[in-house]
Amino acid sequence: MALVRGGWLWRQSSILRRWKRNWFALWLDGSLGYYHDETAQDEEDRVLIQFNVRDIKIGQECHDIQPPEGRSGDGLLTVNLREGSRLHLCAETRDDAVCASTARTRTTTRWCPPTRMRPRMSAATTGRPTQAPA
Repeated sequence: MALVRGGWLWRQSSILRRWKRNWFALWLDGSLGYYHDETAQDEEDRVLIQFNVRDIKIGQECHDIQPPEGRSGDGLLTVNLREGSRLHLCAETRDDAVCASTARTRTTTRWCPPTRMRPRMSAATTGRPTQAPA
């Protein structure tokens, strides 16, 4: 699977609400995985952005969380998932947060454009060659 973008973000744990630094990888299939380090071998979790993300808030829109110690609130991101849970993240800068927040758009439109296909019919049932994509 091809990597679109990777980088370090702070992630707030779901149980103890402590901030942990994780390597995040945005994959071409539209999934966002997070890992212990940049080798991306020990995956902690993965989110299918196109199907599971309702919206993403950045910076001052994330008024209900505090950034990690020594970090600015401008780099905060809240990823609201469809089932109701949230993923709280913090980037080094506001620019990095904005870039991360556009991941949903980039993977579903620019990086993985949907293809329209006409129904396929086999040559055995129609006597004609199989139809090509539209």
